[in-house]
Amino acid sequence: MVKFLDSLPHLLGGLLLCAAGASQAALEPLDNENLGRISGQDGLSIRADVMASIGKAAWVDDGGSVSLRNVKIDNGCTSAAVCPDGRGGALPLGAAQLGLSLPVFGVELPTLQVDVVQGSNGQQQLALTLPDLTTINKQLNAGGLPAQTIRVRVAGDLYVGESRLGSLEVRDIQDISGTIRVWGH
Repeated sequence: MVKFLDSLPHLLGGLLLCAAGASQAALEPLDNENLGRISGQDGLSIRADVMASIGKAAWVDDGGSVSLRNVKIDNGCTSAAVCPDGRGGALPLGAAQLGLSLPVFGVELPTLQVDVVQGSNGQQQLALTLPDLTTINKQLNAGGLPAQTIRVRVAGDLYVGESRLGSLEVRDIQDISGTIRVWGH
C-alpha cells in the first residue's frame, strides 16, 4: 500500500500530461464559413448589459502610482431627474445596456458586431463594429424626434499615490460609430 501511495503523484502527473496533450486543438482561421457553422449566420452580434463594482484599477511605474478606486459601472440612473422615462416616471438604477433597441422603428443595435471581411489587399480581417448611434440620432432629429442615449456611467475616485485628487465620471453616449479591424501580419 505504501509503495502505491509513493507512486501516486507520478501516476497522476503522467495522466495529467496525457490528458493535456489530448485536449489541445489546432487553431483554425476564422472566416464566414466557420462563423456560420458556429452561430448559424455569417457574423455575431454581441449585446452587453454591464453593472460592475471595481475596488481599484492602478498603474504603477518606478514607485509612483495612479489609480481609479471605487469604480462603478451602471446606467447612472441615481435619481428620477437624471433618467426620465418620457412617460412621467424614471428609469431605475441598473445595468448599463450597451446597445440600442427601438422596436417601433425596427432598430436593434448590438453592443458589438463581429464579422470577417476582405481587406483591400485581399487578406481576411476580423471587423468589430460599434453601434452607429450617430446616424440613427441624425435621422431621428431630422424627423423631429429626440436623440437616443445609451445610458452608461463609469465613475470612480482618482488617486495619485495615496492622495485623492477627486472624482471622475463619464456618462451617457449619444454619438458613437466606427469599426475596428484586426488581422495578422
